[in-house]
Parts: sequence; structure tokens; C-alpha cells
Amino acid sequence: MSSFSSKFKRAIVSIVTNDYFYQAMALWRSIQRFEPESDFVVFIVGYDEKDPDYQCAGFTVLDAKVLNEKEWERFVFQYHPLEASCALKPQALLYLLEKYERVIYLDTDMRLFGKMERGWKALEQRDLSLTPHNTTPIPVSGIQPSRFIVKMSGIFNAGYVGASRGAISFLKWWWQQTEYNCVTLIHMGVYLDQFYLNYAVTLVERLHVMKDPTYNVASWNHHERELEKIGSCYFVNKQPLTCFHFSGWMKGAAYSSLESRKKDLLFGEIFFDLFCEHQELLLSEKKKLSEKKYPYAHFQDGERVDKIWKEWLRRDIPELKNIQNPFLLTSDQRECVEEIMVQRPRDFRPNLDREIVLSPAIIYESIYVTTALELSA
Repeated sequence: MSSFSSKFKRAIVSIVTNDYFYQAMALWRSIQRFEPESDFVVFIVGYDEKDPDYQCAGFTVLDAKVLNEKEWERFVFQYHPLEASCALKPQALLYLLEKYERVIYLDTDMRLFGKMERGWKALEQRDLSLTPHNTTPIPVSGIQPSRFIVKMSGIFNAGYVGASRGAISFLKWWWQQTEYNCVTLIHMGVYLDQFYLNYAVTLVERLHVMKDPTYNVASWNHHERELEKIGSCYFVNKQPLTCFHFSGWMKGAAYSSLESRKKDLLFGEIFFDLFCEHQELLLSEKKKLSEKKYPYAHFQDGERVDKIWKEWLRRDIPELKNIQNPFLLTSDQRECVEEIMVQRPRDFRPNLDREIVLSPAIIYESIYVTTALELSA
């Protein structure tokens, strides 16, 4: 374990790519205010030890490479930035549980509005604490996310995961799933790391399901969380808001006007005002930092790593099995692999432990071909 000082027995942890570090800074502002007795540790995918922003952050910043050092280049090559960050969650929790008694993971697109007293208290008696996407059925309303999307995403939202040392065996199992299969498979109901949390119901004896409506308030549970603002404070179902999750609402925010976004946010003026307020905070934090580019998007020669290359490595095809650092593959080497793969079926799967990610186009093509064969039979 990398040496870093700890002031308290509990910690809040998050993972983010270097180009989204400003989100971690925004989260930190709320942690400073509401969780002064908790350490904050952030793992950076794309960490640069020479970047002064990390040294002056005010909290512990670590290179995410320590979470999977032996296989780092292969691991980060196979995933898109979001996939890599999500896949490392169980490792981050395991890493910090060596030093802390209780750890709560928060996505960097979350923000605290109050102390997480109930969350910490739960971990004194339970091993794992999870927040369900919703606790009442989602009505048919025409507002996104739809019931189908939430169902696809799993029972629990992985933006909030609390753990004590009793959860270590489950976290190790979770990592076994996400190390190579942190992918989105719409046709199978798998969404990144969240799908595997469904199994906590049977694998974790002392599981705590956080049904407190003030935790993890988000677009997927807006139908059951009445948000109101009194003065400068936010309330949910008449209770002080604890933490809000901006996932989904933040997409494209930097490239479109708030007025145009307003047409998409059909959750009410208070939700929109909160969104605007958070956007201002993010922009303020981003301006304070140096420009950062994700370092794992290209081969060494500058060619962009295409999606299909990520998928081939993740599927563990024979030609890449012994390549320690796939970013160093030359143009000639890549051409040879491509010539071989074009002769193979698109669903070539040499390692049965790795799921196959099919694009929607391929899924639809398969459906249409099957239907045509049935009609012609």
C-alpha cells in the first residue's frame, strides 16, 4: 500500500479519470463542509505525479495504477474511461479497508448536502450498505430514465457503496466480475459494475439496504422524492437532503446552454435550479485546474485505440494474450492481427469467462435474420 497519512478511522473514496478531476474537487467542497471527520481519498486513472493540481488538492490523491499494478496496461487498454473507473470500485474499497474501519464510495458526480450519519452508523453493525435505485414502482410518465433503463441498470446504484471489513470477501468476488466484464450488455440487463451488486442480497449476510429517501437522490427516483428548497437548504420528503447524484443530468452540460437543457429536465424547477447551481460549481473548479488529456486513448504511435481493439483484448484473443503493454503495438503488428480477426466470426470468444459486447446494430441484425428465417420456414 502506498504510504499516506490518515487522520480518522473512516474514509470517503472516489475514482475518476484525470480529465474529470474537477468533479472530485467539487465533491471535496461538500465533504469539507459536512464530513470534516472523514478522510477523502481519490484514485486517478491517468495520474501524473508531476501535475501540481494533485499535490495542492487538499485531500489524498493516488494513482489508480496501484489497484491493479501487474496488469495495468492491459486492464486500462480494454476499457473506456468510465468502464475502467467503475471496474476499479471494489479494488479501491479493498485498498482502503486495509487502513480504515469503514469506507464509503461516492461517485464524483455526487454532492453532499448533509452529514452521512446514518450511512456511517449502518456500517457499525453491517458489512455492506447499498442504495436501491428506487423503493416504489416507477410510473409510466414519459420522463427519462424509463422503467426499462432503470431495470437494466440493476437493483442498486453503485454511486454509493458503504463497506466495513466484513465485506472483504464480497468485494473480492465483485472485483473478479469487474476486472474483465465491466461492460454494458443491454440484451442481458448488465450495466457496468452495478449488475453484480444484485448478488449482494444473497452473498452478503449482513447487508444494509439504505432506503433513506435523502440518500442518492437522482433522476431515477425523482418520482418518489419530493424536493423543495427552504432558504438555502434543500429538503427531500420534508427531510434535509443528504446527498444528490447528478448522473445523467450532467451529460453534455458543457456544450449546451442551460436554457436548452431546461427543456430536457422535466423534473421541476427546483431540480433544474439545483442542476444549474452545480454546473456553476463545476465550471468554477475546472477553471482552477490545468488542462488534462486522458493518456490511454492512443497507441504509442498516435493512432487512436478503436473500440474493436479494446474488445479484442478484453475477449482475450490468442494474438494478444502475451502482450504485456498493448499500447506499444506497432502499425504492422496491428495490421497482422486485423487480417486474422477479419477471417473469424464476429462473436469469436476464446475465453468463455469474458462476455461478448454486441453493438445494437449487430443485435438488431441478428433479430431480423432470425425473424426472416422463422417466416421463411
